[in-house]
Formats: sequence, C-alpha cells, structure tokens
Amino acid sequence: MVNFISDDLNILGSSPEISRVRKAVKAAAKLHNHVLILGEVGSGRSFMAQAIHNISQGEDEEFVNIQCSAIGDTIDADEVFGESDGSGKSNGHLFKAGNGTIHLESIDRLSPDLQDRLYNFITTYTRRNGKNSKAISARIVASAEPALEEDARKRIFRFDLFQELGSFRIDVPPIRERRQDILLIFTHFLESFCKEFAKPVPTIPYAIFEEILEYDWPGNVEEIRNSVRNMVILSPDGELSPEFLPFHVRKNPLESLAASDLPTAVSQVEKFLIKRALARFEGNQSRAAKILQVSEAALRYKMKKYGLASAR
Repeated sequence: MVNFISDDLNILGSSPEISRVRKAVKAAAKLHNHVLILGEVGSGRSFMAQAIHNISQGEDEEFVNIQCSAIGDTIDADEVFGESDGSGKSNGHLFKAGNGTIHLESIDRLSPDLQDRLYNFITTYTRRNGKNSKAISARIVASAEPALEEDARKRIFRFDLFQELGSFRIDVPPIRERRQDILLIFTHFLESFCKEFAKPVPTIPYAIFEEILEYDWPGNVEEIRNSVRNMVILSPDGELSPEFLPFHVRKNPLESLAASDLPTAVSQVEKFLIKRALARFEGNQSRAAKILQVSEAALRYKMKKYGLASAR
C-alpha cells in the first residue's frame, strides 16, 4: 500500500488544493462526526481516513477497516453487521471499534440491501443517533469515488445514507487538478525507493520532467509511486532513464516502439489501450470492453495477462 502521509501527518503536496484537504483532515479529527471522503482511485482516501483516526482523541483506540466491495463476497454480511436474530448483534465487525474509527472503504460498492442494513445500523447504534443499549461511540469514516454524489442524486445509492455519512465531507482532488504537486510527489518516491534499493539518488532528466508534468495520472499518487518504483529498479545506478517510464506515460509512446519486435510492440499498445479505457470508465470492465470492442471475458483475460488490477 502507498504511504501518502509523511511522518508529521502532512499529506504530500504544497498546492492550494491539497492544502485545503490537509486542513479538512485536521478539522475532521477534532470532531466526532461521521466523515465522507470522495476521491478517485489512487488518491489516498484510505490513508486520509487513517490520518483522521491517528490525530484524533481516539488514536489509541481501534481502527476497523472494512472493504465494502467484499461484503457478501469474501466477507459474510452478518460478520460485519452482527447476527440478524438480535441475540448476537455485538459480535459484528462494526461493533469492534470501541471509541475509535470504522472505515468503510469503497462504500459506493455496497448493494442496495447492504445500504439498507448500514443505514439501519447507523440510525440505531451510533452515538449520534442511537438510544439502543448496545449503541457504540465509534466514528464512521466512509470513502468512495466522486460519482457517489451523482448516484445519490439519481437514487442509485440510498440518498439518506449519503446525507448521514456526509455530515462532514472531504473532496480529494485528482493529480491532474494539482499538477504543481507532481514533481514533489515524484521526488519523494524517488528518494524513498533509491534508499530502499540502496541506489544513489539520480538527477531527474529534463525529458522526464516534461513527460511526468504533462501526463494526467488517472491512477493518481499510487500510479506515480508504481512508475517511480519501476524506473528505480530498471535504471542503472545513479541514473534515471526516460526509456523506463511506463509506455502509457510517454508523450510520444509510439517512438519507443522503433526498436521493439512486433509481438512486444503489439503487447505494449494493447496494454496501453486497455489501461486508458479502464481509467476512462473508472474501472468499469463492461463499459471498457464495449469501447474496446472485445468481450468482457477477453478483457479480463488480457487484464490478467498484463497484470492490470481488476476493479468492477
């Protein structure tokens, strides 16, 4: 996982946009309201949730992280919410945070039935609303992609649940909207990985400056981190070679294929187009497959072949 937060709990970046986020995180930590963090994939939502917990009065309490997309799949819903017969409600994961924090990661992936159960849990058992003898005092921090707001307006996502969780809201801007932070973040990871792999920190060539500042980074901070890691591993000691920038990051990617054999060139272009389609549709495989004119099964096969993360 990516560490988006420095040792003093300052979120990486110096732009006005990320400065507002930093202030909001610190403000949220002083309250005990539920918090909703909206941001694109790779923007650091989970680490901001952890930061809110760490700098709040409940930093010595439990931080319970629940991946909502796994509920009903690899995690049984009753393990999260407790038994449904009323006799063992306190056994659910949602009751284990004590006075700490419950982080509901990717809340936009909850099914309508699970949205109903979560809303009932919040209105029944949390300190803000609950009069139940088993009420808990933990803060709920939910995180999701920005499209959640539109889904709530269209009632695709339960609107009253959206409002309940959004009593304090933090919007994390994507990297393309705070380009002045790119170099700082790139340099941070460059120094970190050079130290990890016992390599001298190289000077960043102008050609790389140009490429990284013009690229939109749809995978945000996590994509920068992965790109820098690969470059440090592949480049000679004391150097940082533009040829090891990921194919899709390069401004003129086809120029790099001149020395490639045909199978390698085809694979690189194919991977580039799949990544771009997935980024365009925020990981929605069905829509990406349609625009690429391949079946979803073929897309999943190629994603596995190229080591691309599966989303939805």
